[in-house]
Amino acid sequence: MNFGLAEYVPKDCPLCGVPVQLADRLTVDRETIHKACFKCCFCACNLEQGAAAMERSFYERYGPRWYCRGTAGKCSLLPNSKKEEKLKEKGLAERKIKNKK
Repeated sequence: MNFGLAEYVPKDCPLCGVPVQLADRLTVDRETIHKACFKCCFCACNLEQGAAAMERSFYERYGPRWYCRGTAGKCSLLPNSKKEEKLKEKGLAERKIKNKK
């Protein structure tokens, strides 16, 4: 028996789909992602916790998507139509949602 030793099972990053190893893990808004994947979805600048805003209205369709805000940038203030246009331009397809019964 191995008491006190928890085994880490990597989860897939919701942004790139690759498993997130413990050393490369970042948890933002209850989402586990790669540190390198934490970028603004509009301008692609690197984000830091506290200087990013998740666009919750896109979550069901596109998964977690963050935008720069505050001193880091102003992409979070852009209209949702511009943000969604950029997601489609990047080729990010809408997620397939299973019917809830």
